[in-house]
Amino acid sequence: VRRLLGEKAVAAAKAVKYEGAGTVEFIMDDETQQFYFMEMNTRLQVEHPVTEMITNTDLVQWQLEVAAGNRLPKLQNEIVCTGHAFEARIYAENPENGFLPDTGRLVHLATPQPSSDVRVETGVQTGDVISVYYDPMIAKLVVRGEDRQAALRVLRKALAEYEIVGLHTNIGFLRRLAESPDFIAAKVETGFINKHLDELFPPVAQPSAESIVQAALAHVIDSSTKAALSTHGGLASPWAAIDSFRLNAFGSQTTTLAYGDHQYTAKVRVVGNGMYSVCVTSKSGDKIAEFHNVQPLWEPLPGGVGSTSAGGHLRALLNDRLCASNVVFNDKDSSITVFDQGRVAVFKVPVPQYFDDAGAASPGSVTAPMSCKIVQVMVEPGAEVEQNAPLVVLEAMKMEHVIKAPKAGKIASVYYKVGDLVEEGKNLVAFENE
Repeated sequence: VRRLLGEKAVAAAKAVKYEGAGTVEFIMDDETQQFYFMEMNTRLQVEHPVTEMITNTDLVQWQLEVAAGNRLPKLQNEIVCTGHAFEARIYAENPENGFLPDTGRLVHLATPQPSSDVRVETGVQTGDVISVYYDPMIAKLVVRGEDRQAALRVLRKALAEYEIVGLHTNIGFLRRLAESPDFIAAKVETGFINKHLDELFPPVAQPSAESIVQAALAHVIDSSTKAALSTHGGLASPWAAIDSFRLNAFGSQTTTLAYGDHQYTAKVRVVGNGMYSVCVTSKSGDKIAEFHNVQPLWEPLPGGVGSTSAGGHLRALLNDRLCASNVVFNDKDSSITVFDQGRVAVFKVPVPQYFDDAGAASPGSVTAPMSCKIVQVMVEPGAEVEQNAPLVVLEAMKMEHVIKAPKAGKIASVYYKVGDLVEEGKNLVAFENE
């Protein structure tokens, strides 16, 4: 099949006297073993690193050589394929919301360590913004192994090492996909996702007690350090040290953390000599876990503003388990993300009710499902609309989305005009109260 695909691709290029790099796409019927021509792209495709990984070639260099009038570095019969490769596109999108693209600042970005079998192609770093103007791809993660199974093991490990905070990504979805038995067995076709919805979109599992404790410890340490910075002369002051010398900072501190519909309370108490005890309870007051003589080691992550950071690396022995995690704070949504050796847990620090109410959406309003640009406004105040009537057309990541009326009614307000940039969750259109 590989030989036939190559012959047909070359024949198609010769038929139009094409010279240069090009990619010919076919679709395969696995049952009949027949393949069909789809299209030819007159360029290298985004997947070309897969070919490079298994052929030990540099196709970009080859493209430039041919454009300069030089011969190809190798002929077809000189190319040897070795091993198996995968490319995972790391996207700013929300798989749980129909894979809608997302935008925002990369509060934290850590990639797997590159090697001969792991390749990360990216053009962004911590602090950069993924905007509405470009494709939402953050990076290409390309891996190689001796065979499909080995390559998938490398892919799963690399995805577990990927850390992003600041916007939604498809990393969790890719991890579940790479663990799917049918995907591992190469039983993949165009309806794969719909046939495996329960497997690819499982109910959200509750966080471990260790994750809750790490989030609480990080929150307490960060809050105390910031307080010391503002009142006691900076990090050089003994008041900023994470040990029992800081007796007046707090004897104990209680942190409330929300995880989905669940809420947890962690009481952190100083016991001396750099030791803490932590008791975790549920919203109803039931004790979940208790940890004694916890001695956390905290190292701020790079990339912060001034002398503070967006988080830190936390090491602590929790009931005989050594936890070594990156804990990242995101002020935009008051979240704390714990990356603990492949496990990821995202907690929210509840804001005061009066503040939450002040930012709530107006009753009867239609909000932006993602950060976007307004390309068309189809209603005006006073207009009567039917349910499912188009209201606004949005553009995000080179795609247009039509926002439709959730009900019949009269338009009270239209908040934006064509060309405006809108953040996710902002009110677009408001209906008059019935």
